[in-house]
Amino acid sequence: MRRLHHMAICLEGALYLVVMGFILTAAVIRQINLLMILYGVLAGPLLLSWWGVRSTLRRLDVVRRAPAQVYAGQSFSVELELVNGKPRRGSFAVNVRDEIKRRGGSESPIGAEVHFGFVPAGRSRKASYRGILARRGVYEFQPLKVSTRFPLGLLRTMLRFEKPGRLTVYPALGRLAPAWQRLLKVDDTAAAQQRPQRGLHDGEFYGLRDWRPGDGRNRVHWRTTARRQTLTVRQFERRRHAEYALIVELWEPPQPTEADRARTEEVVGLAATLAAEACRRGGQPLTIDLVGRSPKQIRTIGSPAALHETLRLLAGLEADAHDRLPAALAALLGGLPPSRNVVVLSTRRVDLFDRRRFAELWNAPHLQHWPQRTPCLSPHDAVWHELFRAGASS
Repeated sequence: MRRLHHMAICLEGALYLVVMGFILTAAVIRQINLLMILYGVLAGPLLLSWWGVRSTLRRLDVVRRAPAQVYAGQSFSVELELVNGKPRRGSFAVNVRDEIKRRGGSESPIGAEVHFGFVPAGRSRKASYRGILARRGVYEFQPLKVSTRFPLGLLRTMLRFEKPGRLTVYPALGRLAPAWQRLLKVDDTAAAQQRPQRGLHDGEFYGLRDWRPGDGRNRVHWRTTARRQTLTVRQFERRRHAEYALIVELWEPPQPTEADRARTEEVVGLAATLAAEACRRGGQPLTIDLVGRSPKQIRTIGSPAALHETLRLLAGLEADAHDRLPAALAALLGGLPPSRNVVVLSTRRVDLFDRRRFAELWNAPHLQHWPQRTPCLSPHDAVWHELFRAGASS
């Protein structure tokens, strides 16, 4: 879909009209016919420019090809293809401006412009631009603006092409410090009782060794056994990772400052990094409660698809000024086994021993053991930067 946006007189065209006006005035006042003829001659290029800008944009179409998602701070490329549907005339000197705007934001649209020198009749030409979006969120492409000043640069005509599109900017992943693993205090005995029995090959292949009493037949590596004429079994290295649930609270005052927004992005970055670590291992339960303007819950098993869904929800999560954490925390802890670890990430300091704020937690006897074993992290804490490095590759 396209429509004529407007036709405007360029600066050169305005000066040209001023000169024509002086000539016309002098011709009328002094009654000089040669000046009147000169005025008529000068009107010719203006009419030619009017015809040229309209015919250049006639039967043009533009196609945008952009990625569906990128990470904040990551360079991406958008390709624009200009198609000339005219059977005989080419189009010269066409500019295409593309703009993108963050949904729900008050910022002005961000734009880029590409130039097409010549598009032959019945053919198309491609051009691309690169960009970087520093802030996570859901961005919407604005209508494409196709304009030209060909042939004389006196007039400018613009067409708007309604080509809706969306680009999801995931939070930038950071890097976890070794101190993060020490933060999770795992009760191995309780975890072993609560954790279901896993499969035989739940781990990475380590090597081959001789058979020992107690080894099952399904461990035997028959090809090596036949070659060595000795029972040989496969050995796997079982790695145990602490399983934990996350609660991510994005709280900002009604009139947030730049420091408030920066803390929000840090919390989202750590949550995204933790989700990426869990999904990279695979097969681990992924439990995340997102507490913000539109609360979301994630209950799945770590996988690449689960990671993309989690990052998509984190990209669109907005901070809220209401205190939704106590109710969300009580609801989450009520459905978790005792062996599961819980970590609270918040943009402000959280004290679970505040019995007034977390009355729902302290009034339930089966939940009163959680505060002493649930770490609460905030960018206000000195330990935050010892655990997490924002903006680094994870």
